[in-house]
Amino acid sequence: MSVMQELGNFVSGNWELFLALAIILFLLARTWFGSSAVVMVLAGEAVKLINHKNALVVDVRTEKEYKEGHVVNALHIPLGMLDDRIQELQAYKNHTVVMVCRSGARSAQAATKLKKQGFADMHNIGGGMLAWERANLPTTTKVGKPPKPELELEKPELGDAEVDETTETTETKNPVLVYCTREHPFCTRAIELLEAKNVDFDEVRIDEDTDKRSEMEARSGQTSVPQIFIGDVYVGDCDDMYALEDKGELDVLLGLQDAPAANSKSQDFVS
Repeated sequence: MSVMQELGNFVSGNWELFLALAIILFLLARTWFGSSAVVMVLAGEAVKLINHKNALVVDVRTEKEYKEGHVVNALHIPLGMLDDRIQELQAYKNHTVVMVCRSGARSAQAATKLKKQGFADMHNIGGGMLAWERANLPTTTKVGKPPKPELELEKPELGDAEVDETTETTETKNPVLVYCTREHPFCTRAIELLEAKNVDFDEVRIDEDTDKRSEMEARSGQTSVPQIFIGDVYVGDCDDMYALEDKGELDVLLGLQDAPAANSKSQDFVS
């Protein structure tokens, strides 16, 4: 029997599986390349959207799946309830939204539906929670607090001079300041690194004080958390701090070791 005959027999004997596969591929193709195309992102790219764009994560799996573990602060709206609860998402029409399910198929359907409803910046995690967990990214079983939608029109645009004149900076007793929110995975990672170094720091919870959020945005020019300052030096977010750690430059900023020679790259951070 030839290879093609064996393949044909296998397909005919498992036609239900191949039919389901064909339907999924059709839905994904329509999602990725159709007129209502949604951007598919890898788990690592989704992390950057959460950290740098304060993205809203919407989990469309079942209640049971969601309770077994989900992305921190993900909003849970099962796919079958999306039509009834879409009003809850209206404030996020101009916000970055990341959809997720177990494998990426259900969330692709949900993302396409929201895209057709006028949601401007839709993303779908390819591979879903399976890919998220394979990448060893954090999950939780606790119900979190989704980010507040961006209200760009309500935010006055401030130049550098205006920021200096109008922004009152938080007074801290420690040189290290971390703007953060509750149970955010990147806030947790940043704080864990500082604690591992036995460094004293002040934690400013912007989810508890809207004025502190405005202060953070004025100082850093960013809306995502965490945002980290060491003295007058703006370090950046969690990824930026870990990048300094990898290069051996974070300890210099923290005063845990002496600065290297003047021709060292880290001199830029301590000058």
